[in-house]
Amino acid sequence: MQPHGPFAANAAAEDRELLKHEVRPLRYLRNTGDMETVWEGYLDEIRFALDEVEIALNNIDANKVVITADHGEAFGEYGIYGHTVGSLHPQVRNVPWVETTATDNETYTPVIESKRESQDTTEEMLRALGYTI
Repeated sequence: MQPHGPFAANAAAEDRELLKHEVRPLRYLRNTGDMETVWEGYLDEIRFALDEVEIALNNIDANKVVITADHGEAFGEYGIYGHTVGSLHPQVRNVPWVETTATDNETYTPVIESKRESQDTTEEMLRALGYTI
């Protein structure tokens, strides 16, 4: 789901709690105007997601792979933050689209567990995906 908030990539890499600007980054931006901090966090989230895309590209064979997103993100342009449903905002409607190829170099073997180890509640799963705090 990245690069949606919360921006957790740096906290996970550093094994620490989320900082204020990472918990609700667009609210933080709206309240502080600190675009540099939020933008760097956003880019770190994209890098985190693209690291996973790189694993996929090195472990499948495909003549054409498209890397895209479901929406863009508004960072205060025209007073809009985020991506509301049905938004006509150009920053939300403009989504990345990259075409590439993939070659299976067999660099990754997933570990498939036959049984879920934990019985997370729906609330815990939503929190893990960043939908609740």
